[in-house]
Amino acid sequence: MIKVFGHIAPDTDATGSAILMAWYLNNFTSNKAEAYVLGPLNKETQFMLNHWGVKEPALLEKIEKGENVVVVDTNNPQELFPNINEAEILHIVDHHKLVGGLQTTGPVNVYMRPLASTASVINDLIGRENEDKMPKEIMGVMLTCILSDTLAFRSPTTTPHDKDLAERLASKLG
Repeated sequence: MIKVFGHIAPDTDATGSAILMAWYLNNFTSNKAEAYVLGPLNKETQFMLNHWGVKEPALLEKIEKGENVVVVDTNNPQELFPNINEAEILHIVDHHKLVGGLQTTGPVNVYMRPLASTASVINDLIGRENEDKMPKEIMGVMLTCILSDTLAFRSPTTTPHDKDLAERLASKLG
């Protein structure tokens, strides 16, 4: 089982992106994955989960050497477990600047795009042609992540791609 998680002190995009990436891996690859958080959730994130009827990811307190993991919404080892470089990192999915310091035991899939949220990057992995395969709660989590990280489109990091995706998801959600 692959453990998917974002940074310590999880916000809405880190938590939601772990949920989204685990869903993607379970539905579009032969891998089995589960989303986790690395700390207590803030009120906005709790609201998102309650509103869309999504179970809160379990708290992950440690990882073991060689464990299969996927890191979302960060590539900064300072925001992860101290022994992160001992894990088998399979994917890194992020929208932040490249920090450096993560080491892997082999080649790794890295998905980084200059978008306003990691959820937007994950949507690109899923592909627009597969958006209709997303259940309502997955679309809702994705939309909430985008709205949160773009500050409802007021953030200077908001791109037309993020806004178009959010509007498309909102339309599908009614």
